[in-house]
Amino acid sequence: MAWEFSISPRLLLALAEFQAGALSSPQIPEDKVDYTLGYEERYHKGFYLQLVWAANTLNNGYYQWRSGRINTINLLDGTLEHPDPWQNASSVALQNYFAQILTTEQYRLAISADGFNATYTRLFGDPWLNVQANIPGSLEQPSFGLPIEPGKTWAFTGAPHSAWGSGDPLAALDFAPPSTVGKCASSADYAVAVADGEISRVDKGVAMLDLGGDGDDRTGWVVLYLHISSYEKVRQGTLVKAGEFIGHPSCEGGSSTGTHVHIARKFNGEWMPADSAVPFTLDGWVAHNGTNAYLGYLLKNGKIVTASEQAAPSSLISVNK
Repeated sequence: MAWEFSISPRLLLALAEFQAGALSSPQIPEDKVDYTLGYEERYHKGFYLQLVWAANTLNNGYYQWRSGRINTINLLDGTLEHPDPWQNASSVALQNYFAQILTTEQYRLAISADGFNATYTRLFGDPWLNVQANIPGSLEQPSFGLPIEPGKTWAFTGAPHSAWGSGDPLAALDFAPPSTVGKCASSADYAVAVADGEISRVDKGVAMLDLGGDGDDRTGWVVLYLHISSYEKVRQGTLVKAGEFIGHPSCEGGSSTGTHVHIARKFNGEWMPADSAVPFTLDGWVAHNGTNAYLGYLLKNGKIVTASEQAAPSSLISVNK
């Protein structure tokens, strides 16, 4: 789960200990079996799904604070808090998380020095001793091509949307061979590498393309490929050149309404929003948000390709041989 959401496993473990004693107790308390972390929603019963909710909620708070889309914390009693503008995104993400499941009194304790911070420090040491700037101010994306074979025309089916889970960050783009839109079957076409790199990790439906040369998808530039068929998928450790095969688009891995490839960027483990100061750019096509997730467009030299789940003609995009 930490890999999928690109979130610190130490953070998730510390939350599980702080809220349920999951590391210090051999058994989950009976009153916490269904809703271990306190999020009482019937589709999130059990420890695993509680962690899924926690990771997704933390990511939403983190990236919404980064982008300026959240400026208040809403407590359960209706109280509104305005975080200090100088607060870091991780601290605000935790405040936003605890505000959704704790009473005001519990919330005050959780965000105090004697709350979650004390639990984390006891388990893993003082987090403030390892403060690093993940994203340098001068950051630029390397040159990326489209994930489409030369001579092929695909549909741009998803403008910026969630990289993993739901909500923020809007970091991913979707492309699909037009003949497979609305179907769930592996395509004969290949998704290809957008740049030179090494396949640092593979999983069900997943291939991670590491551009940094260290084989570690927690550092430097990394591209997530999701919904890649297990048939003929590139192997972990393979070195690939831009334009070489990654695998066939499919519906494998995560939720999908049809065969496609979902790609998203990370830098130093942080998802990079597609429409941002470091825009997601593929062969000169620059990604832009729309009125909602999935509904934006690509722009290149005044030409526009508009996302369409139905592969409308205005969504088609080609790569020359």
